[in-house]
Amino acid sequence: MPGAQPIAARALRGALQFAMAALLPVLAGPASAQDCLRLDCGPGEECSIRPARLTARMPGGFAITSIRGHSAIATRGDAGSAVCQPVQQLPQTLSLDQASLYGSVQIAGRLQAPGTLRFEPHDGGALEFRPARAAFHGTGPFFRAHFGRIKLDAAQPPVAITPPRRLAQADCWQAQATAELSDFSVLVGDTSAAGTYPHRARITAIHGFTACTWGGP
Repeated sequence: MPGAQPIAARALRGALQFAMAALLPVLAGPASAQDCLRLDCGPGEECSIRPARLTARMPGGFAITSIRGHSAIATRGDAGSAVCQPVQQLPQTLSLDQASLYGSVQIAGRLQAPGTLRFEPHDGGALEFRPARAAFHGTGPFFRAHFGRIKLDAAQPPVAITPPRRLAQADCWQAQATAELSDFSVLVGDTSAAGTYPHRARITAIHGFTACTWGGP
């Protein structure tokens, strides 16, 4: 297999839209409507909310800026299997460290960290960055759960890394690198498109290429 080639941003946006369509039905579950809210934006997809109304413990400079329409937030139980009350605005401040999200949020912020760059093609993408442990100091459950593996396939400018010739046909390789990533889409759901996508990415100081096991840790 030749070196990693990023998935076209247009194709990935289509995959994300398809994934969101699959997430829209909210099934009956253990949480009641009082425990779950579903953002209803009418004909649009994006809801703009005041950042103070939706929070999480994240690195300095990070803030949740918007939530996609039809996303669900449950304060008890799983938002993906809850009966949710439709709302147009969040009635009170909610922390994603203490609530379950099923849908998508936009997060502004810049992350610069060392970590592992990994090429492993599958339905959800091909190239991802795994920040080193220090990047998670002082953060909460939401950030730790969704920023451990950051998908680079839709980033701009496109990230294209050519491994050494000995790994050109490998189905899995990884290397140490430093990433500068900014402004993120976080899609939470049960499809292969779920994940965290930076809008912009720059990968530097790449070294220590090794083969890895596809599907392994």
